[in-house]
Amino acid sequence: MIHDALHLPDETLLRADVCVIGAGPGGMMVAMVAAEAGLSVVVVEAGSFVTPEDMTQREATMLPLLYWEGAARANVDRSLRVHQGRGVGGSSLHNLNLCKRIPDAMLARWQRDRHLEHLPVAAWHRLYAEVEALLAVSDVPPERWNRHNRLLEAGCRALGWKSAGLRHNRSGCIGSGFCALGCAYDAKNNAAKVLLPRAVRAGADVITHLQAVRIEHDGRRAGAVLARAVSPENGTPLHRIRIDARRVVLAASATATAALLLRSRVPDLSSSVGTQLFMHPAVIAAAEFDEPVEAWSGIPQTVECTEFLALDGEERAPEPEAGAKDRRTWIVPAFGHPAGAAVMLPGHGAPHRAVMKRYNHLAVLTAMLHERTPGRVQPDGDMGLQIDAWPGPADRAELLRGLASCAQLLLAAGARRAWLPFRTPIEVRTHADIVAAMPADFAPHELGLSAVHPMAGVPMSDDPRLGAVDSRGRHHHLSGLWVADGSLLPTSTGVPPQLSIYALGLHVGRAVAAT
Repeated sequence: MIHDALHLPDETLLRADVCVIGAGPGGMMVAMVAAEAGLSVVVVEAGSFVTPEDMTQREATMLPLLYWEGAARANVDRSLRVHQGRGVGGSSLHNLNLCKRIPDAMLARWQRDRHLEHLPVAAWHRLYAEVEALLAVSDVPPERWNRHNRLLEAGCRALGWKSAGLRHNRSGCIGSGFCALGCAYDAKNNAAKVLLPRAVRAGADVITHLQAVRIEHDGRRAGAVLARAVSPENGTPLHRIRIDARRVVLAASATATAALLLRSRVPDLSSSVGTQLFMHPAVIAAAEFDEPVEAWSGIPQTVECTEFLALDGEERAPEPEAGAKDRRTWIVPAFGHPAGAAVMLPGHGAPHRAVMKRYNHLAVLTAMLHERTPGRVQPDGDMGLQIDAWPGPADRAELLRGLASCAQLLLAAGARRAWLPFRTPIEVRTHADIVAAMPADFAPHELGLSAVHPMAGVPMSDDPRLGAVDSRGRHHHLSGLWVADGSLLPTSTGVPPQLSIYALGLHVGRAVAAT
């Protein structure tokens, strides 16, 4: 059943075979597998249970419901925005449903370098196939590509750059375009729609508005989760709840899982927990077209540009410019509803108003980086966390190339003008303008950066000197403790990690159920 922690008395004690922290793709997959194996399961979720009927398609309502810190989470100096989901379903409530497998070459390198005995490439293939069938993953048919995505395709065609259609996990999608605010039409085949009902039918209990604070342990075994009920309005910690469990599974995200382990002083021979955070930092470029684009309407992301993305052994594309060697940029459309777009677009006062009046004519592309510079995450008091992340010189150079490529694509697709979102926005109308505008480097706050894919907070390795958990998600130093979210990914993936997190949840869930 689904319960609200606000209705439980102070000092409530619960007992279960398995306590799962986090109700996103990894956590709900573990809960489903464990419950269907006959284990008693309690899932702890800090956010709310949000149904399609609750999804109002209004930014002011949905952003605080579906995102940590109302979509305002950022690194310590607020130079990098970090969007993370909360609620029963986690980030699968608001994400854009892109499903991509990690390339085999990267999986093979992980297995070799991280000694992943239980996750050879063949095992990933089996997990991906099961998850894709479970979530009904399919190609987005070209007839469903909206004008916004077709402009990216047109820009790639004009420049001779590589592009392709994308895959998604939707069924019954009407193309409303409100995916980032949750789906009022229940078309996302996500953790809340697919996994939650099965877990609950098998006897799992999900408790909302309950945030894990610490893992109780004696240095050898994890024994309980200490949690606080939290106010859904402002996150204020309320009464205390304890869950005694033989198995504790952390699936609270690559940031919160690491912060919880550190706050709980869980042993870590590798010193890797919270020190290897990757997030796919990204930049955007916007442009104005003569004809309406209506980028807010339809499936948001259906076309990708992979001209500048080569992941561990993939065929390398021609260099974008003399001397450039990195191939670590993935380009897709990105757009916001009115409030989000207003924040992203340049200018103030009358100039900003003039751009917003052309809202229906705007297009936006984002360049997402397969980064090499790891960030750090650490706990902040009993309930919070801090993210310390900023791209290194090579990563910043690649982000600038990605930004220039986005602007070039927009102009090649027919835009009358494009904007580069530096602190003082720069308008460009030609490729020469783009070249002249690009700086050699940028400092924090000079260029808007955002990230939506936290990974590697607790990178797995079967060698306890390299990672705190093994390739089944089992902690090396505390028996009864597991991790089952994007924390396990050893590096940046270069592709959206959603599908891989579901796969890891399935993999870890089976290992948990077998112990």
